[in-house]
Amino acid sequence: MSQTHFDFQDVITGKSIRGVLETYWGQALANLAEHCEGRELTPRVDYTATDLRASVVIDAEPATVFTSLTDSETVTRWFGFPIEIEPHVGGRFAMGGLANDPNPAKVVDLVPDRKFSIDWGGAGVGTWELEGSGGKTRLTLVQSGFDESRPPYAAWGGILSGLAELRRYHEVPDWQPVILA
Repeated sequence: MSQTHFDFQDVITGKSIRGVLETYWGQALANLAEHCEGRELTPRVDYTATDLRASVVIDAEPATVFTSLTDSETVTRWFGFPIEIEPHVGGRFAMGGLANDPNPAKVVDLVPDRKFSIDWGGAGVGTWELEGSGGKTRLTLVQSGFDESRPPYAAWGGILSGLAELRRYHEVPDWQPVILA
């Protein structure tokens, strides 16, 4: 499967459906892989909602999952795109790396092994909360603080496809990414 005529500005500006389609395909492919593997599907974007709330259980300890959300090298590996993170309150979170992102997101809350929040600016604040039990982690994601008359659906699709990939990274033996550059 491939998509042509993609321009990342379509995702940022929302000027074209292609921005939503990019993240839609990521999420659709992740759910197809989960279905074929007989695994629970990752929550999908509700294009009628004005907020994003999703929860999945990951077969890994909270400390391991937390590292997968806050360590630049680990996030880059499972997400499939360079991510640079300064893992402390006030730190920067840059898609493509700090040298390539003139307006990086900011870390606004960080509680080791429990909570990680990023302020994405106009797209709102993304918060990941972790709760452990029996060697597993319930990861709950909430996206808030954006203009509710214009929810960032394209971003949500990307976040949820990333959530699927994070879970696969921890649970699938001989894991290989669903999305390739």
